[in-house]
Amino acid sequence: METTDLQKRIKKIVIGILIFIPLQIASGQDKIITIQQDTIHCRIVSVSPAHIQYEQKTKDGYRVGKYIPVEQVSEYLRSTSSSESNPKYSIDRQRTKPAHPWLIGIYAGGGSLLASTANDEKDMIDMGISKSQAVDYNKKLKHGWSIGGDIHYMFSDDFGLGAKYSLFASSVQKDFAIAVNSMLPEFACVGMKEIQYIHYAGPSAIFRQWLDENHRFQLTETLSAGYVHYRDETRMDPNQYTFLDIYGTAAIYNILTESNTWGANVGFSADYFPVSWLSVGVSAGFMYARLTKADVSTKETTQTVKLDKEDYQSLARLDYLFQIRFHF
Repeated sequence: METTDLQKRIKKIVIGILIFIPLQIASGQDKIITIQQDTIHCRIVSVSPAHIQYEQKTKDGYRVGKYIPVEQVSEYLRSTSSSESNPKYSIDRQRTKPAHPWLIGIYAGGGSLLASTANDEKDMIDMGISKSQAVDYNKKLKHGWSIGGDIHYMFSDDFGLGAKYSLFASSVQKDFAIAVNSMLPEFACVGMKEIQYIHYAGPSAIFRQWLDENHRFQLTETLSAGYVHYRDETRMDPNQYTFLDIYGTAAIYNILTESNTWGANVGFSADYFPVSWLSVGVSAGFMYARLTKADVSTKETTQTVKLDKEDYQSLARLDYLFQIRFHF
């Protein structure tokens, strides 16, 4: 009976030792817990704002050095410390420097000017162009294409600063039947082509939010204020009817209008990361600026025209774009 009790005690002691030793070995290891809640048993060598460097033993007993980006770590535990016997550290993602701090974006798509064209239509009607033709002409001029790029440096995982550039361009070419005699049904054909460019450049701030733990989807917002250059080229077809000046001499009106002003830009985008250094997505942007004066040039003269307050020209625009961003 006593032998049986002794055997039971010995078994309990052996089982306890078998359980205790692995726990002690495990507790003597460092741990890294990923955002997917996987645990990596290792020896942590160093921790930097960008990544954690660690070592693991292979089956052959060799130590292999590895690293993991901090953005993929939820928390880590170091078994040796002078201040605590078993300290655990959480990753503060708001202050962590991202693994790829540089963002370079390229985008292209369409754009639409939002301002009313009633004054421009009225001027064309006064020239003898029909209302339907004037409306169609200005409607086509309001829609064009937009391209641009930006570069930002991320100071944290959700905030960065940089610069932004964009170009909007639209054009229209149309032949008009103009009434040249109010007493008789006499018309002439006039060919007109117009191209306008709107350049924007300025400093920019970017804000980022991750939508999943694997960092595959993100939303970004950009705010920017900067310089706007406006250029409009209007050309009359020299092979068609031309207007007559006060002396009855044919005059071909090629007009260049240029102006500079300040503007602001707001952008929103949604991105997908097929790989960690590249993202693709769609974005929408809004730019606001207005012109209070312009330099108007013909072949013979150049003059600066100051607009009345009610005639200020709005350059407000909505862009809809596809974009690619490179992350370094």
